Amino acid sequence: MKFSAAAVLFAAAAAAGSVAERDAVFSVSSFSAGCMRHSTQCVYHFFLSSPGAGEAKPVECSAPGPAGPNGELPEIKQGKCTDAAKSFNVAKVAEGLNFSVTSGEQTASHLIPKSQLVTSDEPNNVVQNYNGPTSFELTQ
Repeated sequence: MKFSAAAVLFAAAAAAGSVAERDAVFSVSSFSAGCMRHSTQCVYHFFLSSPGAGEAKPVECSAPGPAGPNGELPEIKQGKCTDAAKSFNVAKVAEGLNFSVTSGEQTASHLIPKSQLVTSDEPNNVVQNYNGPTSFELTQ
């Protein structure tokens, strides 16, 4: 009885992993986001690939933006990628930042939680930077 329960749990976990992999629409690597010290400018930068579309080479994406009033990372609308068919947005939400990518009619997103946003507390130099995984998946 214990063996069959363990087997069922293992099978359920494996199936959940497979579903998560199928839901991944875009893969992000080398992700960085930060505001420059002693400046009002921030930059988002990353490489993007579409695993399901069979893209062999990731495209580069980046966008500058003005820091918020307390040095926080800005929202971005229609950030550019080297493949003009792809763009990205960053929107502030209660939980952190909603990072989304659009390619054609397909959009997928990833939540960047507040815990991965670090704000310096140096005098006259308050800036926010991303401090989380540099690679992650975007899902629908």
